[in-house]
Amino acid sequence: MEQIENILKIQIKPLEACDMYDKTQFTTSVPVKPIPKTFSREPLREDSIYNPKMSFFTSIIKKKKQAFIDENDEKFNVDYKKWQEECDKISNDNSNAAALYAKEFEKWEKEKSEFLRNKEEFNKGIDELFVSYRNGDKDASEIYYTELLERINLPLEYENETKCEYNAGSKMLIVDITLPTVDNLPNIKKVTYVKSSGEYKESYQSDAFMKKMYDKAIYDIVLLTLKVLFAANDPNVEVIVLNGKVNTIDKTTGKAISPCILSVNVSRESFKELNLEYIDSMEWFKSSKGISAATLTKITPVAPIVEISKEDSRFIAGYEVADKLDVSVNLAAIDWQDFENLIREIFAEEFNSNGGEVKITQASRDGGVDAIAFDPDPIRGGKIIIQAKRYTNVVGVSAVRDLYGTVMNEGATKGILVTTSNYGNDAYEFAKGKPLTLMNGANLLFLLEKHGHKARIDLKEAKELNNQKSFKN
Repeated sequence: MEQIENILKIQIKPLEACDMYDKTQFTTSVPVKPIPKTFSREPLREDSIYNPKMSFFTSIIKKKKQAFIDENDEKFNVDYKKWQEECDKISNDNSNAAALYAKEFEKWEKEKSEFLRNKEEFNKGIDELFVSYRNGDKDASEIYYTELLERINLPLEYENETKCEYNAGSKMLIVDITLPTVDNLPNIKKVTYVKSSGEYKESYQSDAFMKKMYDKAIYDIVLLTLKVLFAANDPNVEVIVLNGKVNTIDKTTGKAISPCILSVNVSRESFKELNLEYIDSMEWFKSSKGISAATLTKITPVAPIVEISKEDSRFIAGYEVADKLDVSVNLAAIDWQDFENLIREIFAEEFNSNGGEVKITQASRDGGVDAIAFDPDPIRGGKIIIQAKRYTNVVGVSAVRDLYGTVMNEGATKGILVTTSNYGNDAYEFAKGKPLTLMNGANLLFLLEKHGHKARIDLKEAKELNNQKSFKN
């Protein structure tokens, strides 16, 4: 409860480029250099084993003496030949082990070099992003502020989603934030131990208290958000429009909705005059001509002062592919445009049931985006970047890095990479802890089947077909 009352005291420093660097480490272990097998001692004719003591009787009989000598010569020759064969085998094993090690080490060095190069390029891209942001670039500004706000750690358990849109002409930043519902606030007043029953009894806050606490918490969150944004001291942002939305359920339909329950327009000049240590956030909101219902707990929708646009010039009309599929169709060998449209179509089926939409982009202008999903779902919702890779080879970490960079550039909440093939270990390692989903061929077939479509993936067949096409060309 105390943490909620002190929301305005949360401190978030402005972002520096280093805060957004890729700091992942190359985790693949260096191949272990094999220890060469050693040769056993070379047998010598002079060794005692080949020169046993000759009996007196044998020594005086010429034939027996010679037979004795011949027998030990033969024993030496057999052992020596065996020793030579063993030496040859050891030499061959050592040579093979050294060759395998050299190959594995070369591969490891190549993978490490690629990893470090991609990491360096990514971090260089972050540096360039910050240069663009400081110059007032639209995309860079939206990425910066989205990333900044996502670092606010509120003392509440709920799915916090942020969207930003920057207008350079008016120096206006439009921000959509997700607010908690009253159910996300703790309502336990105290816990008492009942000696007679040996149980703990909970008592709860009154509805009136919860409504009051909820309203204060919401307006405090609004003020905190503005404090964090203006603290960046960006001369390219003079005005911020903040829209607060909640993810809830429409009791009349049972469907998930995300209504806007408040909206406020604040200038930098007016905000810097505020003393946040003693401010009453609710009174400030009213004086700032903010729009909201009298009681926020009722989740009364209001019209945003300025709304974030979903329009994108890259969007084009898609066409249907899924209904033409059957088990004879090899997805790894179909036309790449058909594949991208199929991915758009199947994700549309996945998201449309929840009120979302998926749009495909023009190939020459997609900027690393094959499709964009707008999902209102309270858990997985937001702007989702989808990339389709109709590959026959393993997808490396570079493609996953590119997707992550695109997610950041687009100000999206998540990225999904779909391939007909599979991903390398470095790709999965890089995706850990990031808003990325990697779907391989098996995942794709499962998703298709989920929505009633059948197909197959045969990478070997697709490779052969590609080779035939290359040969003809």
